[in-house]
Amino acid sequence: MEEFEVPVIYKGKELFFNGKLATFSYGYKLYVDVDGTEVVIERDDHGDLRALLPDAASEKNIDKGLIEAIIEVFRELQVL
Repeated sequence: MEEFEVPVIYKGKELFFNGKLATFSYGYKLYVDVDGTEVVIERDDHGDLRALLPDAASEKNIDKGLIEAIIEVFRELQVL
């Protein structure tokens, strides 16, 4: 897995998250550590990016807006 840093501007603050790129025979997945929760970002059936969170993430109250901001960074970079 290739590791990288994801810079995100959210609510006027510049945040950085650790990410990993995993390649598979059928495509790619991005794994982003958001405050200790691994968020998986991949293409859905329509070709749009979506985030998959583990069930335990609901206990941590991860801000949906933050997840959208992270996805927007990847959209701008046109990854996957």
